[in-house]
Amino acid sequence: MENNKGEVVLFPKLKEKLRHEGLEAVRHHKYEEAIQSLETLLQHEEADDEVTTGLLIAWVGVGEYQKAEEVCLDRMKFSEGNYFQYLHIYITILFHDGKYKELMSLVEEVLDREDVPHDVRTQLWQMYKVSKDIEDNHKKEEERSLFQELQEALEQGNLHSQWNLIKKLESHALDGKQDFLEDQLTNEELHPVIKTAVLEWFRHQEVKGELKVHKFGKTMTFKPEENNAPGNHYILKHIEFRLSSIEQNHPSMYELIAVMLYRYIYVRYPFLPTEKEVPLIIQALKAIGYEYLQLEQAPNKIEAEIESYKQDIEVANQQYRAITGE
Repeated sequence: MENNKGEVVLFPKLKEKLRHEGLEAVRHHKYEEAIQSLETLLQHEEADDEVTTGLLIAWVGVGEYQKAEEVCLDRMKFSEGNYFQYLHIYITILFHDGKYKELMSLVEEVLDREDVPHDVRTQLWQMYKVSKDIEDNHKKEEERSLFQELQEALEQGNLHSQWNLIKKLESHALDGKQDFLEDQLTNEELHPVIKTAVLEWFRHQEVKGELKVHKFGKTMTFKPEENNAPGNHYILKHIEFRLSSIEQNHPSMYELIAVMLYRYIYVRYPFLPTEKEVPLIIQALKAIGYEYLQLEQAPNKIEAEIESYKQDIEVANQQYRAITGE
């Protein structure tokens, strides 16, 4: 039947029939049947809270989480009297959909409110604890799997995989891994870029104490908690400052050599340039900029010492790009 606006409306008897059949189907876990009846009521704006709740249960039962989330969020906004009822359903939907982080974030936000009933607060806290346990277990399993892959990549000498896996792992704790990784820092066969990535992992985890690092035929002691990241180190910032005139006069050149400087420092880290080396590195970077951008200021001949640094910077950049893909 259509009303005077041309909209399809449901007869009262049909509405009652759909409602009864739909809710009965939900009670007997016949969710597909329930959806056929209850969705029709929702589409014609004839769904009260009981019908909506039944439909949400049916959608969750068949894995239609997206539909359930959208309708539940809508009811949470506009059904103030039943807000906590729909909130509980929404939390349940997130749980069944495996969105544990989103669930925990929402529960933390809701529990800060003072108007949450005690029974609802208890239910939400229980859901939070279960979700946290599941999320923690997932994280531990992912961590074990990634670290096993890293060990295999190290054995196989797969540099690209080593880099990607360390980047994925650096937010994870070093429990049970630190001794193995410390040994890698003195492994002469491990690439300098990968050693820096390992040091960054130690830094992120605020590891205390001294580590031995071997690079370029030299060995030094390194304290992660006392050192800045390669990109924030004093010597890099000092060189960037000395290049500030280029930034003003040749922005594109500065952008190029600033990136190359960072990569060069990253490869050398923690064996950083001395103050004595700074002028030579600056001249080498300028030479690279002039050459790459084909600027007229490019010198015809470069001093041997500057040429040596220029080559070192170019090689470091090639290595960094090849391993990181950046």
